[in-house]
Amino acid sequence: YQPILDLKTNMVTCCEALLRWRHPDLGMIPPAEFIPVAEEIGMIVPLGEWVLRQACNDAATWPENIRVAVNLSPIQLINQNLLPVVVNALAFSQLSARRLELEITEAVLMQNTDATIATLHRLREFGVRISMDDFGTGYSSLSYLRSFPFDKIKIDRSFISGLPDE
Repeated sequence: YQPILDLKTNMVTCCEALLRWRHPDLGMIPPAEFIPVAEEIGMIVPLGEWVLRQACNDAATWPENIRVAVNLSPIQLINQNLLPVVVNALAFSQLSARRLELEITEAVLMQNTDATIATLHRLREFGVRISMDDFGTGYSSLSYLRSFPFDKIKIDRSFISGLPDE
């Protein structure tokens, strides 16, 4: 887990679940290598469900003021079972929905469907926080953000690295 700090208080407010694969022969395999393969072969949904359940279970043992953030693949968001999967993970772990933050990428904005927007709204109504991760790495515009119920937008370093020079 990667801690996220409140810079005013220097206190941990959230921990982001970071999926890593330690292969017995090949060593550490970076997510940039195995996540696309998992998406391609249809394993990202069960893998993502496992990560969500594990993150909720772990976070339930943390202090009440610390949230957990879990990244979602665009494929997971399109999956019609996402809402029940989230509800079940929260119920099983007894983690409050307000302590879960789901992170999506700009790729979701490109698949701006009514079903996707409805799922995001239902998750927020349930109490789950929704974050945009790596904003500025794709082709989206700020106008797209109006369609989505984001609680937080994480701007990618590449989007602002040239400031103020460029």
